[in-house]
Amino acid sequence: MKSLFSISKKLNTTKKEVGYIEIYDQYLKKFKNKKINFLEIGFSKDSLTLYKAFLPKANIIGLDLAYRKKDKYKKADLFYGHQNDYEILNKIIKKYKKFDVIIDDGSHINSHIIKTFNYLFKFLKNDGLYFIEDLQTSYISRWGYGGDPINHDNKKTTMNFIRSLADRMHYQEFDNPFYKNNPFDGQIGYVHYFRNIAIIQKKKNFYKSNMSHKNSVYLGMIKKRKDFDLKNFRDIKNYLRYFLSYIFSKFKF
Repeated sequence: MKSLFSISKKLNTTKKEVGYIEIYDQYLKKFKNKKINFLEIGFSKDSLTLYKAFLPKANIIGLDLAYRKKDKYKKADLFYGHQNDYEILNKIIKKYKKFDVIIDDGSHINSHIIKTFNYLFKFLKNDGLYFIEDLQTSYISRWGYGGDPINHDNKKTTMNFIRSLADRMHYQEFDNPFYKNNPFDGQIGYVHYFRNIAIIQKKKNFYKSNMSHKNSVYLGMIKKRKDFDLKNFRDIKNYLRYFLSYIFSKFKF
């Protein structure tokens, strides 16, 4: 079967210009000759053609903001609406239930990307892949993108949201017994970055820490996986240390 790169030569897609073709070839080849559900948010006829030629057994689904005659493609199931419109998203979900691949090449607005991910990730199958394109908008504040060219730790940008997903792989290692669980804990297999594109794998990741017990290295390594005994002075001291660190973390000085 032809590579994605060879197929793309006859197509007019910006994915060639920004270096995404080789990346998609690498990550999508495991789906060749498999019947999968493949959702692209923000499509063109050429991008849908590209994926259908590479994954002929896939159900190719496209979501875009508005109908464009030039992008009509009979081999894909096309929907129209905003990527944060739950009504249209639910319509797609009702028909296809779960997805093996989701690509967000939509508005590129940081808040839209994060909201879409938060809603759709639960409908991604285990071992499924979620691609987010054009991450450069994390650093662009103009034109409504909502990025931050100055503060690269801004939690409202897509880049920092994706970085936080990497933490979800390690949630059992957090040395903080007051840690409150995040919905993505134990759901992330990997987070891979390339220039302006990220790939997040959904994979069950619940194995226990070899160092911490109940998010405490003290309980895991010193107490040998026994709980705090608040009648024991050493336990009280370590418990207070955790508690005060947690309280102080809530304040910015």
